Amino acid sequence: MITPYLLILLNLFLFFMNLFFYILKIKDLTFYFIKYPISILFLCCFLGFSYSINVFSSFNHSEYDMESVVLLTLSIFLFSLSIILFLISITHQNSDVVDLPVPSKIKSLRGSIKIGKTLKRNREKHNFYLSLKDLEKHMFICGFTGTGKTNFLQNFLIQFTKLFDLPFLLVEFKGEYQFLQEKIEDLLVIKPGENFSINIFNPEGADPEIHAERIFDILKSGQFLEENAEYSPQMQKVLVEILTLVCKDPKNQTWKGFFEKCDNYLNTHRQDIPMLPQTLISIKNRIRRFSLGPLKALFIQNHLINVKELFERNVLIDLSSIIRLGGEKEDALFFLNMILKYLWDKNLTHGAYNFRGIKHLTIIEDIQYFAPKDLTKQTKLTSYLEDIALLQRGTGECLISVATRPHVSEEILANCGVLIIFKNHMSKELIRKLLNLEEEQEDYLALLEEGQCITRINSIKRPFLLHIPLIPRHSLNDKEIQDKNQVILNNILATKKHFKMTCSVCSSNIYEDIPNCPFCGSKL
Repeated sequence: MITPYLLILLNLFLFFMNLFFYILKIKDLTFYFIKYPISILFLCCFLGFSYSINVFSSFNHSEYDMESVVLLTLSIFLFSLSIILFLISITHQNSDVVDLPVPSKIKSLRGSIKIGKTLKRNREKHNFYLSLKDLEKHMFICGFTGTGKTNFLQNFLIQFTKLFDLPFLLVEFKGEYQFLQEKIEDLLVIKPGENFSINIFNPEGADPEIHAERIFDILKSGQFLEENAEYSPQMQKVLVEILTLVCKDPKNQTWKGFFEKCDNYLNTHRQDIPMLPQTLISIKNRIRRFSLGPLKALFIQNHLINVKELFERNVLIDLSSIIRLGGEKEDALFFLNMILKYLWDKNLTHGAYNFRGIKHLTIIEDIQYFAPKDLTKQTKLTSYLEDIALLQRGTGECLISVATRPHVSEEILANCGVLIIFKNHMSKELIRKLLNLEEEQEDYLALLEEGQCITRINSIKRPFLLHIPLIPRHSLNDKEIQDKNQVILNNILATKKHFKMTCSVCSSNIYEDIPNCPFCGSKL
């Protein structure tokens, strides 16, 4: 039996619950689950009123208990206040909330890579899945430090590798992705100068003369000279010719071989080229940082894995090891450009033959250091990333760029089909245009909370809001990374024993007896 005292207690509790809900809404705290116990309390109070009214209606006026009447009246008053508070709470809209249309569930389920949950005014709606076809057009991720960029990419890679057997190359500076070695099978963690190096004189199947020209351009673009220093035309001619001689001779593709070729070149051309000794001294001085000292460890014969095999595996390159060796940002740029040069050669060799979508992902953290906004004003070979975005989509290469601000090459931005933008206060007008937001929606970029991003995808007409799940992580020590690397390398060596042949044109490994290479189409 529901007594008037029990009814008044229920209504008091209901009133305070609604008051609490109202305060939460005013403060824009998203405890939406509180609606459900409130709804149950409303139902209980309504049933209590129905029962009490039926009981009172069976009494005569002389049998009315004045105290019960007062309690019932007070309960009705509290119940009415609760209804008003509840209606105000559920209809309240905070002006400082991102309000973007949500893509339909059908459109959200078109893809296969789960990247987050759609939001409508901070309320989670449904999961969103990115399609591989959208990803073919490259991706750009931008936002301030600590807003969720790295977490998004970590989550993306975990989901991607669960679904597709496609290799990726991830380049970073901070060691934030090393824990993924526990999440992603066969992820090789490479630290240049510590467990990996490249022989820049080995063209790896490319034309030695072209390779020599590109080494020169990459050396020049590294800006390890004085800021305004330039190679003279004579210095360029001499250096390229010596590099060509070294690259053509497999026995001398070392720094020792390079200096021997310098001496031979001096003996041969001393009479033909004026001031040649001074030119060679200048060349040796300017490349000394890469041929001698701690940075020499970056460019000796590789002792971990062949450089071309990088693009057939899941590989993480941690460039912070270059800084630990005493290098600078320019040295990291030079090393990355050499890696990208080999990637460029590989993709051009394969071409767009039998194109079936993405074949490889290249992911660059802090891309503003490697492809800045004024990239086109610099020498051409700083633009490997730009050229990948512009020209290599047809070869199956996908570029994913990550930056704290959008001060990167306009060609990279213009060729991105997927934009993931986290909280940002700088260059809001540029980002707004990239996202196709209205002018009055520009402030949304500053209202985003941690883990929230505005997403624009070519296959969906309007940008929308996403919430990215937090990925728990912990750091791995050097011993754990080394042990896992060794297991992966042992598996690679075991796999190599099953090669049927290697393509003489593109150097791809073939695992079956077939007449033509599946990558470049050349006859085997």
